[in-house]
Amino acid sequence: MAHRESQSSDEERLLPRDGSSLLNPNCAASRKISENTNSSEAPITNHPVRPFRRFWRRTLTLLVIPFGITAYYFVIWLRFKRNPDDPVKYGSAIEIWIFYSWFAIGVFGLEWSKYGLVGVESAMLQASFWKAPNAVALMMHSESSWSGPDGWLNLQKRLNHRLWYLLAFLSLLAYVAFPLSGLSFETADGYVPLMTHPLVIGHTWEDFNRRQKKFYDSGAWKGWEIGSPATVPGFGVIYTPGYLHREDYSSFKRVPNTLPLAEGIPEIFLAPQAEAPVSGKAWGIHAGYNCSMVKDASEFTILGQKSLSSFYGSQDASSDDDQLAWVRLKTPSEQLIYAFSSSSNAGDAINLWGYAEMGVSNTSTTTYDGTEPGSFNDSGIAKADILEFSLWQARLHGAYGDNDAEFNSTLDPVVRGMGQPITQAPNGSFVRNDSFFKIQSIKGYGDHYNISTDPPGTVMTLAPAIGIRCRVVSNLGAAELDPVQTTFHSFTQTSSPPFNSSREEEETPRLGNIAQNTMLGRYIQIFTASSSPAPITVSNSYLYQSYIQPHMLQRSIMLAYAMDALQLMYDGTYGFEGAWSHTNLTSSKPGKVLVSGRIPQGIIAGFFATWAFGCMLLGISYGFRRRWSDSLDGYSFFRFGVELADKVKDKPDFWAAREFYHSTTLESLPGLIGDMQRNGRYDHRSIELSNIGRRRKLATSQ
Repeated sequence: MAHRESQSSDEERLLPRDGSSLLNPNCAASRKISENTNSSEAPITNHPVRPFRRFWRRTLTLLVIPFGITAYYFVIWLRFKRNPDDPVKYGSAIEIWIFYSWFAIGVFGLEWSKYGLVGVESAMLQASFWKAPNAVALMMHSESSWSGPDGWLNLQKRLNHRLWYLLAFLSLLAYVAFPLSGLSFETADGYVPLMTHPLVIGHTWEDFNRRQKKFYDSGAWKGWEIGSPATVPGFGVIYTPGYLHREDYSSFKRVPNTLPLAEGIPEIFLAPQAEAPVSGKAWGIHAGYNCSMVKDASEFTILGQKSLSSFYGSQDASSDDDQLAWVRLKTPSEQLIYAFSSSSNAGDAINLWGYAEMGVSNTSTTTYDGTEPGSFNDSGIAKADILEFSLWQARLHGAYGDNDAEFNSTLDPVVRGMGQPITQAPNGSFVRNDSFFKIQSIKGYGDHYNISTDPPGTVMTLAPAIGIRCRVVSNLGAAELDPVQTTFHSFTQTSSPPFNSSREEEETPRLGNIAQNTMLGRYIQIFTASSSPAPITVSNSYLYQSYIQPHMLQRSIMLAYAMDALQLMYDGTYGFEGAWSHTNLTSSKPGKVLVSGRIPQGIIAGFFATWAFGCMLLGISYGFRRRWSDSLDGYSFFRFGVELADKVKDKPDFWAAREFYHSTTLESLPGLIGDMQRNGRYDHRSIELSNIGRRRKLATSQ
């Protein structure tokens, strides 16, 4: 009996006499319970019924807003991912507004996150796993200290628990992600689409054959001879297929693009050019070519047949285009080999002598007549046009005692297994190697053109052969142009362009023919074509300081192909005086587009994804549960204070503590709130004694 009297007295002090528990809004009892105690016990009034409720607004905010913001960022990242160094920045007119809208979202995003988390916080505190261990830990949730720098910076002073840390972690993710996201993308000068048709330059299918040979031949070799840049006119975009990594090619790193001179390219599409990026469907030249350095004679499939070839004609030197005299051989496989030497015009090279052989796979000029490869797969490449070029050189004595001048005689790589047109006799003199020139005809082909019976008498050193082998594939057709990626797709080969022999001189040759004519009979011009250093002047003569190097020969041949392509598509012109309106294309204008920033967007996307997933998980797990309040607001803590008043008001430690977390009295009080076991279905566990309802039932049963 004494025990029950003490128990009832404790309960009377802990529960307000008016019957409204400030922490027990969901008590199931609504009537007074008469206890079988002594008459000295004060009556206990149960709390009125205040059913738990569901609060939808904060839960829906927590589910929708973080997910929507994260999805929006992923759209920006994946849809508008663009390198700031991309030469062509083509985007949408809305990108500038996307940029502004993101910063507007960032202003409200943190508060939206906090608004939703504050709601789920009150529900999670009712769960046994997330409960606050004492009143100090519970009060740590006041003012949402987990949501800002004040709470984070004073972390070492707090008595926190797992829920506080979880909410702080999610808040910190958003707090870090939003500011850094502004550094993960930015605006840059680019182009945005227009609905107007552009003015372009370039040939069409209808007028491809409306030109004369002398113009495109001379235009190509003149541009080649002076080493002109192989720049595409206008805005200058060379379109490539989607599988090609454009960043691997130096010629595509800026606009206008240039045709490659140091590396081959498997597939390109040359379309009419405007003064800004265009989109739509266009007709053009679909091509691919590659020139590689030869290291062994076995790699030459045409020049390797020279000894079995027969004489097939010759031509004297031409003063009009500085072309050396050449002789032509025909191989057993019906291919051609051209041979020429600088002996026919020795005045061009004071201290160098050169002999070259050029093999080509076609015996006549090829055109786009349907015999060209229809694809760029293995079967198409097997039909590629071939050009092989080998070069032998000798250093000669200078005319003014300049034999000690610096000279680079190193060549790398050289062609192994090739003979020499000149050999050194046992007495040290240099003589012609007659066996080198033997073919199936009666006499050696060296007698058919100006290769002297004796080599130049001033030979100092002989260089081993160097060689280049090229393959080219091309056809004509139409393709869709993508200015965003500067790629083409959906290529469709067209029939042969129309040709009217009564109005047009001849059909325009296929890519590679003009390049062959450019390289034929030219030796010393390779120096200027490859943009190599000019010779030094000695008195009234000049001296070259090195042999033609393999990379110089490769660059010059690649330039010949580039000049060939520019002539075929654009006639080698760069002005827009003859521009025409392309009705299948749409133009663009300068504008602001989004580009990647200094911070990798994938890192920020990871922050947002973790934040959104965490918020959704908490919202789904706890947001829809019934709870005693919408949030742990000031009114809630006021109710807590009223209910705890009798337990702390007489404690000196409570009044002396500078901060609540310094009070041992508060630390000794439980921090349980809400119905932790039954989720509002039966009774409520108060903040100060979670098992008070259980005690009352025990007392009644006794």
